[in-house]
Amino acid sequence: MKSGELLRELYHCLHCHLCNFADWHALDEWLPLCPTYAYFGFESFSASGKMELARALLSGELKPSPRTLQILFSDLGCGACHQQCRGLTGLKVEHVELFEELKARLVERGYGPLPEQRAYAESVRKNHNPYRERHEERTSWLERELPERAETVYFVGCTSSYRQREIARSTAEVLLRSGVEFTVLEDEWCCGSPLLRTGQRKLAREVAEHNLEALRRAGARRVVFSCAGCYRTFSRDYPRLLGREPGLELLHTSQYFLRILSGRGLRGNGGRVTYHDPCHLGRGMGVYDPPRELLRRMYGEGFVEMRRSRENSWCCGAGSGVKAAFPDFALWSAARRLEEAEGVEAEVLVSTCPFCKRNLGDASRKRGGMEVRDLSELLEGALT
Repeated sequence: MKSGELLRELYHCLHCHLCNFADWHALDEWLPLCPTYAYFGFESFSASGKMELARALLSGELKPSPRTLQILFSDLGCGACHQQCRGLTGLKVEHVELFEELKARLVERGYGPLPEQRAYAESVRKNHNPYRERHEERTSWLERELPERAETVYFVGCTSSYRQREIARSTAEVLLRSGVEFTVLEDEWCCGSPLLRTGQRKLAREVAEHNLEALRRAGARRVVFSCAGCYRTFSRDYPRLLGREPGLELLHTSQYFLRILSGRGLRGNGGRVTYHDPCHLGRGMGVYDPPRELLRRMYGEGFVEMRRSRENSWCCGAGSGVKAAFPDFALWSAARRLEEAEGVEAEVLVSTCPFCKRNLGDASRKRGGMEVRDLSELLEGALT
């Protein structure tokens, strides 16, 4: 995006501040929807404030400073502001893209990201994952041999490979028990999402090229993701980064599970569950129904919605490098989501993103409360 185009986008903002709240037409009440603004409390942390900050930086009225970096790199990239602006004002401002573009330009000029976020690139360059784990351990969660090549490839992602391995195991088990012939990449690298969300796009291009070449060598025609961030990155970011489409069918596991389990009986466990929409999957990719259809098949009337759901979902607080650089903020946002789940008397909070599960789970353990599960784990137990 050229500077002139970027500035024109920034001038579209009316500074009405409707982006800070959920759609009151749908909910019949005013509820906060921007975690960053709700937590920090200053207008500069709101979407409209960041739009004005971005305009001042690009026009030269303001120079980057530690405070401006704190404001811009605490942005979650959850897309709530874009959703509300488009729905309530009719404007088509691409807030997430604008803020990510601004971060990238600052990084290219030597400003940012924050030290904890800069460590992502150092680790991805050395270990091909942001967790500083050995690359050789990426597939050590596998409990059985898989073919070297297959038309369906499960792209596991870094968090399920190294931190939430129960998601990788459950996903593989559901695929195997459904008769799907699939494989995983022997040389899978980080998808690049943590880099792109923190302005470090030069290395992101390298990992994108590597992953697409690895998929080509594996004979992939279809790629399935249990990570909402990986799914969005391949679908939305790779075409912009590389100037071409991946040329593959890209599906989140919730979509693929709904397809392959259409004729299968699912045994519900009883109880009361609710669903948290990952921002990358919901507002980022428009996928809302498949997880809910599967949960209704398992739990029937035991599946309940939180007040803020679907397009109006509250972010878990972990994205865009925020959990690393602002851990207290990330856990605060997750705790607000847990309170909302408790408010509908849910016993289990379900999500479809390993990073959401990780942050919500961390907050739940601090509160000594609710069980947090991934959809794949529930499906594994429900297959008859």
